This record gives sequence, C-alpha cells and structure tokens, in this order.
Amino acid sequence: MSEKITVDLGNVQKTMLLPLWGRAFESKKDRPLLVDQTAMRIIDAVDYDFSSLTDNLSDLTQMAWIMRSLCIDETVRIFLGKYPAGTMVNIGCGLDTTFDRIDNGTLLWYDLDLPDVMRLRRQFIRETDRRKFITASFLDEGWLNDIRVTDQVLFIVAGVFYYFEESEVRDFLVRLADRFLGCEIIFDASSPRGIKTANRMVIKRSGLDEKSFLKWGLKNAETLTTWDSRFQVLNTHYYFGPNGHHLGFRLRLIGWISDRMKIQYMVHLRMIG
Repeated sequence: MSEKITVDLGNVQKTMLLPLWGRAFESKKDRPLLVDQTAMRIIDAVDYDFSSLTDNLSDLTQMAWIMRSLCIDETVRIFLGKYPAGTMVNIGCGLDTTFDRIDNGTLLWYDLDLPDVMRLRRQFIRETDRRKFITASFLDEGWLNDIRVTDQVLFIVAGVFYYFEESEVRDFLVRLADRFLGCEIIFDASSPRGIKTANRMVIKRSGLDEKSFLKWGLKNAETLTTWDSRFQVLNTHYYFGPNGHHLGFRLRLIGWISDRMKIQYMVHLRMIG
C-alpha cells in the first residue's frame, strides 16, 4: 500500500478540501450528478481526517458544491464552443479538477494559487504544455504578464472572492478590464445574509476558525456595473433552479429558499469596450 500524502495548509486554504470531498462523495453515489475520478483519487491518497471537516455539514452544502461545478463546466463548454483555442485561468484553483472534465484538446489552461496549495497540487496533478501552473496570489499583478491569449480568455474564480474585501475584488476586476478587454469571468458570490449563513453553517461546523470566515457579500450582481462602465453582467446563475428536479422534495425546497436568499450563486461578467 502506497504511503499517504500529508496535508499541511493554512486556514483559508483548508477550505479547498471541502468541495474536493463534495465532488468525490457525489461521484460515489448510485446516480451522481457529477463524476470526478480525479477528486476520488486525491481523497484516497491524502492523509487527512475529512470527518473533522464534513461530519456536521448539511446535504445542501455538499450539493451546492456540485451545482457550482456543473455551472462552471457548462459555462466553459459554451465558451469553448465559441473559442475552441480559448485560454482558461483558474484563480484560486486549490485541488479543482475542472480541466479533467472539460478539456477539448485545444484549450490553454492556467491554474493559479498560493505556494502551499500549489506544492500539494503538484503531487496529484501534472503540468503540461496546455495545463500550466502559476504560483501567486491573484492580488499580485505580475502573474498577469504570464497569461498567453491566442483566441479569448475566460477567468474562473470559485470559492475565492468572498474571502477578501470588496475593494480588493473591485481593484482586481478593474485590472482585468485594463489588461484583457473583452475577457469573461465567472465567479461565485453570496449575499451579505448568505455570508453570515455560510460562516455559521459551513465554516464553524467544519471546525475551522474565524481566519477562514467569508467577508464580501454581493446582494445584486448588477451592482458590479456601477464599479466600472466596462463591466457587463452576462448572466446570474442560481444553483438549484436548473438542476433542482434531480433532487428530493426536501432538498428542492431548501434549495429554492437558498436561491431566493442568494446564499450562493454564480456571476458571469464580460469586460466590454
């Protein structure tokens, strides 16, 4: 039996283990909404007591991670339908495995995260000519010079922005518009009420401390258009509307309430001229 790999991460970085576990857990169901072979392989290989994070989580929380992945997968596939040689930049990639599910054989993919995360990621996922790794904080400006765009670029940001202050998120989006006019970005957001709920129902229940608390809440995606005239909201994706029919009555009902309260949703922007 091969030796398991030890996980040694900071407080915020530990939260990346939650959606990884969620995808692996879903993949093992009899009728999964998503199958993620890479997530199952990583979960089996790491030396970590996931019960310390997951024992007190609700079914809705686990399902929300799946809905987020399905939304991102579909957004990327539509984008690649228009730009088959497009560039994807996965910011705060953690142990995300979207590339393995959507690779069309021609895209260029960048994974970006902090040093401790990227060290762990390299133990499971191999860098290639079309799948490149960048070790940096998204708040740094230098890494933007490393992005090569031959067709068009889509930035993917899952489980990241709400750990930062609004001013930091705004400044970053402005930098993207300055450097990659015409680019698109999809990211998850939460209303201020959703931030409080997530901190109480997910972070605390996972045994993580206040250093892992979410900060930035976005009540309405259209607010972003007041930050910069170049920001165009292409879509707002609520998690449980499109795929709710796959769930039991109880989860459908709670999911409907979650969507109405904007506990968590996806925003798809384009930076226009």
